[in-house]
Amino acid sequence: MSHEEPNLTRRDFIRLGATTVAAAGISGLPAMAADTNVPSKLPRRRYGRTGLQIGRLVGAADWTKELIPLAVERGVNYWHKAQKWTAETMPAALKRQPRESYYLEVVVDRVGGDHNHGHIDEEQHYQFVKECVKNSGVGYYDVFKFHFGYHSLEEAKNNQGVVRAFDRLKKEGLVKHLALSQHHYNNIGGDMAWEILSYLAEDSPFEAAQFFYTYGDKQELQQLLELAGRKDFGTIAMKTMGGVGRAAQDAKFQKLLAEPKYKGCRPGAAMVRWLGSNPNLTAAVIATKNFEELEENIGAATQMAMGPRDHAALGLLTAYNQGQTCLLCSKCVTQCPQHIGIADIFRYERYARDYQDLHRARREYAALTKNGTACVACGDCLPACGQGIDIAVKLKEMHRLLG
Repeated sequence: MSHEEPNLTRRDFIRLGATTVAAAGISGLPAMAADTNVPSKLPRRRYGRTGLQIGRLVGAADWTKELIPLAVERGVNYWHKAQKWTAETMPAALKRQPRESYYLEVVVDRVGGDHNHGHIDEEQHYQFVKECVKNSGVGYYDVFKFHFGYHSLEEAKNNQGVVRAFDRLKKEGLVKHLALSQHHYNNIGGDMAWEILSYLAEDSPFEAAQFFYTYGDKQELQQLLELAGRKDFGTIAMKTMGGVGRAAQDAKFQKLLAEPKYKGCRPGAAMVRWLGSNPNLTAAVIATKNFEELEENIGAATQMAMGPRDHAALGLLTAYNQGQTCLLCSKCVTQCPQHIGIADIFRYERYARDYQDLHRARREYAALTKNGTACVACGDCLPACGQGIDIAVKLKEMHRLLG
């Protein structure tokens, strides 16, 4: 097998279907009867004023190489962080397709530091993308994405370095569309993501954005999505699966989920259907580690309507999350006299507990200038937490896990 071909078992092959496996370009396996229960292809939505028609689930360059051929076959056609691929590591499943049939995104980070302390540099951003295009051999990237976004409204209005770098690259035919992924920056005296994105959706060269969004999120995000719909501003949700991974490993939760009123529904699939039910949300990027998760997510994404059991499963997840799972709204950070990046720390908890990526979580935690030990347990943050989390206690717990 080539480096692009997954090491599928007979059980995997039967479950996925011989027809699908052959179409995905996986060779060297014996022919078997196709499974008739293979999920349909992903429906697509218009990615705002980019005009791109993208699948409702976004692929990512850090997915395992075994997943990518099957994701392509299922209709995943937009790839996040594609600058990670070189000409040698570009998936064969994409190389076989006409270049215009899929969309690649290059993400551009601040320089001279992390997303909190680095700075925007037009020339370095320009040169970075030129080098990525050269190394990848793809000819161009469909979307130039400013990674982590602006610190404040003031920076978004007055620092045009990213936009100028994009304009230069676009004139050379190396990129086509401008987007950003936006975080909250109230921990460094900046603004909330929805404040910055509301301005950019109204009046800027940006055509689309990616941001935190999950079930039970703040009203401000609902309002942002409505604005995006009116302004034809593309939207991709990220960090959507709050608590789903850890609930799947919790025996008590699974026992509750086995009750008849939840039969046949899983919180992850219900979340995908809930995301798809919002006409103002273009797509979602969801961490996907294996065939089962890929099948579940794509199967759910092909179903436009939520059922009563979906609502019931998400209600159960909401109750499970209360008091323990941060939704990353970052409201608590505004109240913290120590200016601790509380939401960042709890985001790293997701990497460790929901994605089972403890190495990444510890690496990110180690880079913080202030970690959980900076908490003085003053309690100022507690009234801001809609999840009812005992933040001081949880910060100590996170330091034991990640420190």
